Amino acid sequence: MQQYKKTQYKLILVLVGLPARGKTHISYKLNRYLNWIGYKSEIFSIKGAQQKDAQLDQNIDYELEIDPTNQQFIEVRQQLSFQAAQQLVTFLQNEGDIALYNGLTSTKSDRQKLKSLFKEKLNLEFQVFWIESICDDPQVILNNINESKLSRFKEKTIDQFTNQIKVLAQDYQTLENTENISYIKLINIGKQVKVHMLEGYLCSKIVSFLLNLHANNRQIYLVRSCESEYHLLDKIGGDPELSAMGKQHSQQIGNYFIEELKGNKNITFFTSQMKRGIQTAEIVGDKLGIKALKTKNLDEIDYGICDGLTLKEIAAKYPKQIKERKANPLEFKYPRGESFLDVIHRVEPIIYEIERSRDPVLVVAHVAVLKCLYAYYHCNQISEIPNIDIPINCVIKLVPIPYHCLESRVIIK
Repeated sequence: MQQYKKTQYKLILVLVGLPARGKTHISYKLNRYLNWIGYKSEIFSIKGAQQKDAQLDQNIDYELEIDPTNQQFIEVRQQLSFQAAQQLVTFLQNEGDIALYNGLTSTKSDRQKLKSLFKEKLNLEFQVFWIESICDDPQVILNNINESKLSRFKEKTIDQFTNQIKVLAQDYQTLENTENISYIKLINIGKQVKVHMLEGYLCSKIVSFLLNLHANNRQIYLVRSCESEYHLLDKIGGDPELSAMGKQHSQQIGNYFIEELKGNKNITFFTSQMKRGIQTAEIVGDKLGIKALKTKNLDEIDYGICDGLTLKEIAAKYPKQIKERKANPLEFKYPRGESFLDVIHRVEPIIYEIERSRDPVLVVAHVAVLKCLYAYYHCNQISEIPNIDIPINCVIKLVPIPYHCLESRVIIK
């Protein structure tokens, strides 16, 4: 059973913006991030409410059916938006900590109704933070229509969507200081940012995360450091050097990236400050003509007093710890060591750096660290992290795209 952090107060994040401005993309990334750092977060939207309403025709996508001339669809969208808000209230009244709302919020009247509903229905302390995505870049809007709209509404053309959005834009009202609300405006995917009345640690953290987001698709490569001398002795932790076989595999991984990257040297390259990580990264980097940034954030999980012992020695000396680890591998830590939750906290700045990068990213690190990074991109529950498979001598290629992440694996023989 996953244990979540508890917020000092309930937090509602409300998305604002015209269609094809990236609201759904932002809410997806934020929800993934908040769950990864340990909060119980969920998205409430028109589409989500529709899926829970058995009386509605599920073949009609009311979230995307934005024809402003169709009164029936307008009424259904309003009803679904209200239902999503009601579901959000129920979530926060119970086990939820943070809720993201992606409903009808394009006018001051819509936003005032929403604020009144929250004030009336939520019998607890809460804060609302508004996130507006503004975009006047035609290419970005076109990309958003192609990626998220046409894939779900194949019978519509780009011109139809564009014309409907133009009609909706006539009534659109941007967030204003006079509304007395706390908000951030992301203009053209973060090229310009405006923040107003920012309050609290968690909202500040969310703003920091949003400042690193962009819409570029790029590859993220996760590579575990190659075989070390401790592998041969069945020891855990420590700071050993690569074995002869580990150096050979590092050369082969470098050869793989020569073919994969095809001479591209614009790579964001990270490794740990542990010898086996540095040596693997240096061998690969020499092949590619690039150098890795070394950071302790990517060091292997600290095994505490068991660092440098074999698994047999640990079982003999610390049988109690072995039982505790099996019972709760996520939160378990060897005495004076780290848990997976500690590692998540430690590698969080690396997530910011990866999200910021518009170039391909290569991370050479260690098994516990890579499990945490992998879980972030695949939206794994953090309770699943200890069981994620990160094999040695394997390149894991991730390609984050809107709403999910593509993956391929290549075993280096």
